[in-house]
Amino acid sequence: PMIYKGAGHGFMRSGEPANPNTREGDKKARDEAWTRWKTLLKQL
Repeated sequence: PMIYKGAGHGFMRSGEPANPNTREGDKKARDEAWTRWKTLLKQL
């Protein structure tokens, strides 16, 4: 499991660009998580 600093519960959803109430910590965590996920998928 990963813990992203500043991310709250449900950060993948609340950090979406279309969300007008996005918290900066959630947005940053979402971007980092997607980058990590894409890297893991490339290793398959």
